Amino acid sequence: FDPSTCRSVYVGNIHPQVTEPLLQEVFASAGPVEGCKLIRKEKSSYGFIHYYDRRFASMAILTLNGRHLFGQPIKVNWAYTSGQREDTSNHYNVFVGDLSPEVTDAMLFACFSVYPSCSDARVMWDQKTG
Repeated sequence: FDPSTCRSVYVGNIHPQVTEPLLQEVFASAGPVEGCKLIRKEKSSYGFIHYYDRRFASMAILTLNGRHLFGQPIKVNWAYTSGQREDTSNHYNVFVGDLSPEVTDAMLFACFSVYPSCSDARVMWDQKTG
């Protein structure tokens, strides 16, 4: 799997009331969408968004992961087939505490993106304290 060439994102945990046109509209906020496919499941649907440019896909992951649609947080990540899974055995996680409440995924990524090996940044929130 090579995220430098991927232009598609996977969207999981989609609320049953979300429609394909709504999903496309939400993801168009990150950039022009080439295509959108929603796969309905009884409890939690999923979908794929295809962008014209990988930069838009990257922006969608950074800005839309965790966004609530009908009160349910969606999960957004790179789309890949099981045979394309990236070898993550040499990946590392860095946890940063005591962040200001206004810090977003995009802001955190901007801070760490000066390091070429940085591939993702996520702000985690305590569900009890916010």
